[in-house]
Amino acid sequence: MRLHLWGVLAAAAGALAACATSSTTGPDRSSRSDATSITWSDGKPAYAISCENPGGCQERALAMCRQGNYTTLDSKNMPTVGTYREVFGKPSVVIRCS
Repeated sequence: MRLHLWGVLAAAAGALAACATSSTTGPDRSSRSDATSITWSDGKPAYAISCENPGGCQERALAMCRQGNYTTLDSKNMPTVGTYREVFGKPSVVIRCS
C-alpha cells in the first residue's frame, strides 16, 4: 500500500510540473506563449512575449520574473473593456524584470 501511494504522489507531482508555466525563454504550452530575450531600445535586456490570449502573456511574465516583479515596456493588441480581441490579432508584450 505504501509503495502504491508513493507512485501516485510521484505521478501527481510530475503532472503538476508539466502544467507549470515556463520561466525560461522559448515556447510554453501551459500559457500558450513564446518568450525571447531581446535588447530594448535603451540597450538593456528585456523579454518579448507573444501569446494566444492576453492572460497568457501576464502568466508568462509572472513566471519569467522571479517574485513576479516586472515593468511593461511595450504592449500590443491587448484588448480593453468593450473591444473585440479578434479585431486586434495576436497579443504581445515586452517586459523587464525588476
